[in-house]
Amino acid sequence: MAWFQDLGECDYFGVGKPWLRAVGWLQRGKPFPLGAMQPQVYAALAQLAKVPWQPSIFLGWHTCDLCTSALPATGYQNVFVPGDGVIYVCPELATHYISAHDYAPPACFCDAVLRCPPMGSPEYLAAILAIGGRGLVEAAFRLIIFERMQPG
Repeated sequence: MAWFQDLGECDYFGVGKPWLRAVGWLQRGKPFPLGAMQPQVYAALAQLAKVPWQPSIFLGWHTCDLCTSALPATGYQNVFVPGDGVIYVCPELATHYISAHDYAPPACFCDAVLRCPPMGSPEYLAAILAIGGRGLVEAAFRLIIFERMQPG
């Protein structure tokens, strides 16, 4: 998995998106903030990560390289959370990082998680569009059309 500094520009989804901000892209050997998280923030993030809105598909898994067990946590989806003038993006492993490794996401991200409309709702898509995420929304619709065209 790629590493990005919290609140840094996330170019994992292409370049030229200064409003796309990374949260929770952790990697062994890179420092990250530790601390307790409010239970309601964790619950809201876990809910968003259950079936996150996906504007693109990547082939491959994120694997937690912080885990010392033989079976580290894995995930393949990303969570996009509209904030104040930015869209935060975190790997679905963020909930694992919080619960297993005491990762403390930035407060602005936590606030955005609590205010985030339900994934894929008209309010959610309007918030993504208002920040500049038109390309993300268009890519998501292309995926939906592609999936519906598949046989079977």
